[in-house]
Amino acid sequence: MGDTVRTDVLIVGAGPSGLMAAAWMAQMGVHTIIIDQKSHQTRYGRADGLESRTLEILDSFGLADKVWAQANHTVEIALWGTTTDGKLQRQSVTANSKPGWSRFHESTLGQGQIEEYIMEYVRARKHVEVKRETIPTSFKIDHTTIDDHDAFPIRVNLENVPPDPNTPFDGVDAPSSELSEAQSDDSGYAGMGTMVEAKYILGCDGAHSWLRKQLGLRLEGETYDDSWGVLDIIPLTDFPDIRKRFIIKSKYGTLMMIPRERKLVRVYVELPPSSADRYRAEHNADILMEQLTPSFPPSTLYLNTQVNNNQVGQRICRKISLHNRIFLAGDAIHTHSPKSGQGMNVSMQDTFNLGWKIASVIKGVLHPRVLETYQQERLPVAERLIALDQRICRGMCSQRNGNPEAQYGRFDEDHKRALEEENSSMSGLAVIYQPNSLVTSTVWDTSLPKDVASCCSRPSVARNLGVGARIPSVLIVNQSDSQACHLQQILPGTGQWNLIVFGGDIAGADQKRRVEDLADALNSPDSAFKKLNDPVSVARRGFPALGVYLIHCADRLSIELNDLPTVFCPWTKDGVDYGRVWADGEAYHYAGGGKLYSTFGIGDKGCMALLRPDQHLAFLSGIDDVESLEQFLQSVMPEATQKLVSS
Repeated sequence: MGDTVRTDVLIVGAGPSGLMAAAWMAQMGVHTIIIDQKSHQTRYGRADGLESRTLEILDSFGLADKVWAQANHTVEIALWGTTTDGKLQRQSVTANSKPGWSRFHESTLGQGQIEEYIMEYVRARKHVEVKRETIPTSFKIDHTTIDDHDAFPIRVNLENVPPDPNTPFDGVDAPSSELSEAQSDDSGYAGMGTMVEAKYILGCDGAHSWLRKQLGLRLEGETYDDSWGVLDIIPLTDFPDIRKRFIIKSKYGTLMMIPRERKLVRVYVELPPSSADRYRAEHNADILMEQLTPSFPPSTLYLNTQVNNNQVGQRICRKISLHNRIFLAGDAIHTHSPKSGQGMNVSMQDTFNLGWKIASVIKGVLHPRVLETYQQERLPVAERLIALDQRICRGMCSQRNGNPEAQYGRFDEDHKRALEEENSSMSGLAVIYQPNSLVTSTVWDTSLPKDVASCCSRPSVARNLGVGARIPSVLIVNQSDSQACHLQQILPGTGQWNLIVFGGDIAGADQKRRVEDLADALNSPDSAFKKLNDPVSVARRGFPALGVYLIHCADRLSIELNDLPTVFCPWTKDGVDYGRVWADGEAYHYAGGGKLYSTFGIGDKGCMALLRPDQHLAFLSGIDDVESLEQFLQSVMPEATQKLVSS
């Protein structure tokens, strides 16, 4: 009989969604075990596209710069059709993503490299044990302790397994690559098996999820007969748009190419049923190349790395959490075609949403009931993803359009809109979580109706911000040293909530007094801010629960830092924290400064915005509305209602 070990969190699957969850656990100091059957990270992934919101998320962990530097940035998309005499003709060239939505835009980099960076982050912060060549073999729930969130009701038996010799490179042909050889992680538990007792378990184990099957849940939806060949090649060609993303529609079907790093190009070629059957039987890349050549102008193509064949389907699991203890994420809850480029992105965004919530409950920051918000927030995102993929596939898959030869060369308006939405509103940038325990309801009236809770948000104070949405990132200037950065860059993923006080023109005496009154309320011994950041509590959990920032729109040179309340310029063991006060002003060396207040629609009286650790807006109201802020914090954070531990 093997050993029995306890862990706060057990993550099944060390792909992108599992690693993103592990990043939160590592950062917030939560003991975690992550297991995976493979002996190595993904070496040649099929999900290599990075949306702008995913890059923002990686940036919150300090990882975006490395990814951005290596990735290929897909700036334009070209649509090509054919004339009546069969000649290729470019129909349009447009921006591949809508300018202004984010400081990042769609890029491509090998999935294995992205996983490697996240794994390095996880390992550097301890707390997370990585167990390779390890599988779960049994699963039990102790229902007698399921409601006690200090208990360990999840029991999973783990077994060590050898790597599958038939899939040494994740099932694809893999010649030389500049990607460093992925190191083998910790070996699995040896012996007869190990019983793991956990508080929470996350199923990040793909479309064939073991955990989902243990729960008796299944993916619902359809799998179509449309088949696509997927290749990574280095093309030697004079085609003018080879370094753009482009789509060709012709009588031979649809072809899409996306430029990648190091002159690689990802190819999606539509396969007729006969070619798809031949490839599945023979696994011969020449079959895919035969279908590619007639659609593509005369050129020399050099096959380089990956070969694959995908059937198109859209399926979803509509139950993604149970008992606030068991959670599914990523491909375990949504599968679709690779055409929309969302798979890895939405999977990582799932656990970016979930990870800090679980860690915050374990650390005592949040009440366990907030874990219900994972299903409330992420299931609608999965449903919209499936709907978008269906629209894109309808436009891309000739076989669904009746006679392909009658339809070739045509891009209908819905297909064009879907392609535009793919890298803007559907990329995660425009996700708005509806009111729940972590997102306040909104009221536009100046006086609250009797039947509305007083901790509602007042969106009129910042008309262009959405409660429940991720806060946009605009350029701001540091009060002390005039260095410029984007707003999101001052909000790293640490598990801390952040109160942004948009103080308005604090050069005016009345407005400065309003900001000072807010600071006095925050510093009151009975305030939620004081209780949540009590030194004893901070030392116990390892991080402050609530940070406070001031962003004003006064002439920066007319404001002295030392004249501001100390809550905005606190003393630390290293001296004054100069990173808490910022100005909405023009920067010396960067364009775009001085536009935050107008972009957000903030008026002269300013406002305050409470951001969750995932940068989504939870509460928005006027500077004077301290009571509503306090009520919201007390409703979800137990420590906000307790007496101070230290004097």
